[in-house]
Amino acid sequence: MLSRGLGDGCGVNKPFTFAAMTDRGFLFALLVLLVVTVLGSTLDVMEVDAAQYAAMSQDMMSSDNWLELYHRGQDYLDKPPLLFWLSALSFKVFGVHNWSYKLPSILFAFLGLYSTYRFALLHYGRDIARTAVLMFGSSAAFLLMTNDVRCDTILTGSVITAIWLGSAWMDQRKTWQLFGCAIAIAAGMLAKGPMGAVAPLLALGGDVLFRKRWEVLRDARLLFVPLIICALLIPMCMGLYAQHGMHGIRFYFWEQSFGRITGENRWKDDSSIFFFTHEVLWELLPWTLFVLIGLWRSMVAIIKRQPLREYATITGTVLVFIALSLSQFKLPHYLYVIVPMFAVIGAQAFHAVYTTAVRVAQVVVVVLLIVITGVLGAWAFPGGGLAYLALLLGGAAGAGIVHMLAPSQATLFGFSRMAMVFIGIAVNGHIYPELLRYQANARAGQWARENSVPSEQFLSVGVGGTALNFYAGYTVNYKFNADEARPLIEPGMFVYTNAEQLAQLEALGAVPLERTHFDNYDVQLLGLDFVLPHSRDRVTEDRYLLRY
Repeated sequence: MLSRGLGDGCGVNKPFTFAAMTDRGFLFALLVLLVVTVLGSTLDVMEVDAAQYAAMSQDMMSSDNWLELYHRGQDYLDKPPLLFWLSALSFKVFGVHNWSYKLPSILFAFLGLYSTYRFALLHYGRDIARTAVLMFGSSAAFLLMTNDVRCDTILTGSVITAIWLGSAWMDQRKTWQLFGCAIAIAAGMLAKGPMGAVAPLLALGGDVLFRKRWEVLRDARLLFVPLIICALLIPMCMGLYAQHGMHGIRFYFWEQSFGRITGENRWKDDSSIFFFTHEVLWELLPWTLFVLIGLWRSMVAIIKRQPLREYATITGTVLVFIALSLSQFKLPHYLYVIVPMFAVIGAQAFHAVYTTAVRVAQVVVVVLLIVITGVLGAWAFPGGGLAYLALLLGGAAGAGIVHMLAPSQATLFGFSRMAMVFIGIAVNGHIYPELLRYQANARAGQWARENSVPSEQFLSVGVGGTALNFYAGYTVNYKFNADEARPLIEPGMFVYTNAEQLAQLEALGAVPLERTHFDNYDVQLLGLDFVLPHSRDRVTEDRYLLRY
C-alpha cells in the first residue's frame, strides 16, 4: 500500500515490484556482492582489534589450547572465544592467510543475508525479502564487517538467524525452528557475550507483547531453550573458570556488557548518548533515507495503534539502539547487530513510499558517494589502477544520469545497489590497499616472515603491535626503549623501531648495517589530515626495520 501522506502531489504512484528481477538476476546480484567480499577478504588485517584477534587465533592454533585465551602470552579476559575457535580452526585447515582468518566470519555474514531473506519472506513476501537482503548486503556496514573482521560479524549473523527462527517458530511451531533459535542465541553469546541473547529476546519479546501472543509462552518446549544454550556455553565457562575463577564467569555474564551501562566495566569514554545517531546514518548508506522513512512509518503506526505484520524489527532496532546508547563505551561497529533489521524496515519503506522528492534525494546521495569515492581513489590515494577506477566510477556516475531520466523504482533500486557494488570494488580493490601501505606493523611483520627472521633475532623497540606479531608468525620480543634493547643487539639481530629510538640506539653505538623505512599511520582512525595529500606527512610516523 502506498503512503499518501508522503506523496508529491503528482497523482497515485504505481506500486513497486521486483517482477523485472528474475531469479537469475537476483542470484547475479548476490554474486557481485560475493566478489566485493572476496576482494576484502584478501586485505591485510587491521590494527587494533582484527590484528589482535588474528594473532590470538594463530597462537591458539599453535598451542592447541582451545579453552583458555592468551594475548602475547598473558591471560586474556575480554571477548568470548567463538571467533578465536573458528579462525584457529580455519588456520589449521587452510593455513595462515588474511582470507582464512576472515572466512568463518564471512560465512556468518552470508548466513545473516540468508536469515534476513527468510525472515522478510515469512512476513512480507518475496519482493520485500529480496529488497531487504540486497539492502543489507550492499550497505556500508556489510562492506566493513566483511573487511575489518571483528566479533560483531558473527554476532550479527547469529542474532538475525535467532530472530528469523524464533519468529518462524511462533508462526509455525516446528521444533527444529525453536532449537535452531536456541543454537543461534548461543552462537551470538559465544561471539560477543550477553548481547547475543539480549538482541533477539528484545525483538521477539516485542513481537509477543504487541501482538499479544501469550500462548507461545505456555509451550513446554520453551524449557529446552535455556538448556540448549547452557550446554553450548559449557566449554567456554570451563575455560573461564580454569583461567580466571568465578571472576571470569561474572565478567562474561555481567561486567562485559551490562557493566558498561552501570560503569563497572573498565572500558569508558567521553562519547555522548547521541553518539550512534550520526554513526547509523553512514553505516546504512546508501539506504539511510528509506530506513528513516520506514522507522517513522512504523513508529506512527504504533502510536496510532495500527497493526503491523510483525514488531520484531521495530522493537529490536529501537530497544537495542537505546541500550547501546546507554553504554559508557561506544564504537561504531556495535551497531552492526541491528543492521539486518534496519534493512527489513528500509525495504518496506522502499516498496510503500515513492515520490519525486525521495527519488531525487536518493540519487543525490548515491552520486555524492560515487564522487567521494572517486576523489579518495583518484586524488587522495591514487597509487596504481587509476584507469580502472575512472572507468568504474565513471560508469556508475553515468548510470546515475540515466536513472534520473528514467525514474522508475526498479531502476532506482538497481542504480543504488550497483553503485554500491562499484564503490565496494573500488574501496576493497584500490583504496584500502593504498591505505594499508601505511600500516607499518603489518609491513614489518611481512618483511620478517619473507626474510625468515627467527624470533630470537627480532626485537621491537618502543613500537609494536599485534599485526607485527601476526605477520611475523610469533610474538616479537618487545623492549620499552633503546636502553633496554642495547645489551641484546649483536650481529645478526633485527630491530623494528621508530625515529626517536633509532637515534638513541645510534647514540649508544648500535649503528645498523641496513635500514628499511616504513610510513606509519593508524588506518582505522582515518582523519582529514591524513586523507589530504599535502598534510599527510605531518601525521605519519617514520618506522624502521634495522639489520645489524
